[in-house]
Amino acid sequence: MAIIQKIRDKYAKVAGGVIVLALVGFVLMDATSGGRGGGLFGPSTTVAKIDGSKIDVTDYDKAVMAQEEQMRAQNRPMDENATAQLRDQVLNQMVMDKLTTEINEKLGISVSDAELKEMLNPANPDPMVRQAFTNPQTGEFMADQVASTIAQFEKTKDPKMKAQWENFRNSLIASKIQTKLNGLLSGSLYTPKFVLDDLHEGRSNAANISFVNLPYTLVSDDKVKVTDDDINKYIAANKKMFDVKEESRSIDYIAFDIKPSAEDSGRVSTELETLKAEMGTAADIDNFVKVNSAVPVPVAYQSEEAISQMPAAEMIKTAAIGTTVGPFVYGQDMAIAKVLDRATLPDTVKVRHILVATKQGGREIRTEAQAQARVDSMLALEKSGVPFDSLIKTYSDDNIAQNPTGEYALALSQRSGFTKEFGDFAFSGATAGATKVVTVETPQYSGKHYIKIISKSDKNVNSTKIAFVIKPIVADKNTYNTAYATASAFANKVASTPANFAKEAAASALVVQSAQGLNRNSSLVQGLGASNDLVKWAYEAKAGAASPIFTVGGNKIVVAKVSEINAPGLLKPAGATKTGIENIIKQQKKAKLLIDANKQKSLADIAAANQVQVAAADSITFSSPMIQGLGNEPKVLGYTFNKNFKEGTLSPGIAGLGGVQFITVNQRYTKPEVGRDLKMERQMSEAMLKGRAPQMILEGLRQSVKFEDLRYKVYNR
Repeated sequence: MAIIQKIRDKYAKVAGGVIVLALVGFVLMDATSGGRGGGLFGPSTTVAKIDGSKIDVTDYDKAVMAQEEQMRAQNRPMDENATAQLRDQVLNQMVMDKLTTEINEKLGISVSDAELKEMLNPANPDPMVRQAFTNPQTGEFMADQVASTIAQFEKTKDPKMKAQWENFRNSLIASKIQTKLNGLLSGSLYTPKFVLDDLHEGRSNAANISFVNLPYTLVSDDKVKVTDDDINKYIAANKKMFDVKEESRSIDYIAFDIKPSAEDSGRVSTELETLKAEMGTAADIDNFVKVNSAVPVPVAYQSEEAISQMPAAEMIKTAAIGTTVGPFVYGQDMAIAKVLDRATLPDTVKVRHILVATKQGGREIRTEAQAQARVDSMLALEKSGVPFDSLIKTYSDDNIAQNPTGEYALALSQRSGFTKEFGDFAFSGATAGATKVVTVETPQYSGKHYIKIISKSDKNVNSTKIAFVIKPIVADKNTYNTAYATASAFANKVASTPANFAKEAAASALVVQSAQGLNRNSSLVQGLGASNDLVKWAYEAKAGAASPIFTVGGNKIVVAKVSEINAPGLLKPAGATKTGIENIIKQQKKAKLLIDANKQKSLADIAAANQVQVAAADSITFSSPMIQGLGNEPKVLGYTFNKNFKEGTLSPGIAGLGGVQFITVNQRYTKPEVGRDLKMERQMSEAMLKGRAPQMILEGLRQSVKFEDLRYKVYNR
């Protein structure tokens, strides 16, 4: 399909409002996917189609894995909910990438080698280059390191560094292409003078009105009845609003929480009391914590400021050295803490480091022996006089594109965020110039840090060395079985009579929740989080069917009912959608009753008959939608400035958003002219258009092509 021609045909008369594309960021990583078969009778390998153009599962999985690794590298949590959101984001990016690539090719937008070289010129760098080579601690742009770092990247034979450079280079090119396209399309935006005159008139013309507002609540619901015929007529009159493009399903559900009981808390407390006695005499406290704590908190010095933010802060501050305190509640967990030492330590330390990793994101990148050999080679080169700046570019597995100097200013108040080995050396008694190689192991990465202390602050703070053992308070099997039994009892009641779902829930004082508009590829269920199995069941079940039991997120047991199936075509209302339409029609019928009951009366008579007051709103302008005492009532605004509606006359009843209004325009006038600056008016108008354009173009592009999300076929949803 010729996307450009479609956009030209469909949107040529819109004043460039859909003319900016959002930058699609992508990261190319050396990752592989799980290798699905794609033979004639094998599983599908196409996760999406855009006008017939396919996105293959291998490419999709690779992009997802790359984003997951990037998230982990940034220490961002990757639970089921985050993963589900990320997978949707990746597909959206890939779709937009395909669309924008075709557009850029048709328009001939590209970046030459000369342009790329200019973008990398430290004298006038691209914003991405400036950001990458800015010291995160000082905010200083390190122009002198740009050329040498790029040269190092281009000469390296290290595949990881080559990939980093290729990623960065491609991102620069994509950003420049985006800037060119935005400039080209934004330049087509123009506001004609007649539009500026109309906007100016809307700001200059003002009015004072008197009004009576009759809220819809004056008519009780039992006075208006809505039939199925009313609903069908409303849908027929608003077909575009109710034209379903893609099948969706809605469910009602009850979530039975699996909450830890008092017995569960008591069990954890008893376990910690036993560990408390052992902790007091443990010879190797680091190993004791490693073996017994479910949450890895480094055995380290903590500043008084950091301790003040901890649970049981006063207990820890007043405990004698060698004392173990607790158990105490630690967020969703329970903990004990041993006070090991107290000392005064520098408030901040400035260090440089080189990371030689053995694992990153759970993947082994080199063995321990290979890492040690790499460290030995690096130390030998440093001893021979090779500068640290050169070593970091060659040897560090840290993200040197973001921090090419390897420098960090570490605050003691953030000590718990460092690995124990790194923090212990940084805040030890070592002086400026001291170096050490430490081995670390974390869920995100493992490897060897070569650390050099640059300086320490003169300001010392009181600190306490603390060891924590933390245990989660989790529901045991008995607690789970109790919740499961309650859910089973309800599921059995509604299994054969799902129509009684709401009635049975009310009888048991259970709260029914709803999740609307689930499509086949939905992973996140409103109010529950990630639950692929529940969505899959909803698409296999018939309308009105009740579900078996589902365990969601490890802490909820769910029983659901399919409340609504919206097949492609004209909507067949049910569930919450039907209720929403009923409410609209009720409001329309209430409006008619209020209007009919107050015809041919004055404002004062209408107010008296309905026990409300006549109110006034002054200095109303057409450009300001909010009306004093009424809020947002567009129809009232329209009547106020309708030249066919004469001043001093009473309007008919106006069926507004919040009620029926009757108004009288007391005065229309023009504000004093203060002189116009057409250039400024045009800039302001076009700036508003440009601000809305990204969202408009995304929607416009997606609607201009046929898009099919087929992930449910690939992943058997």
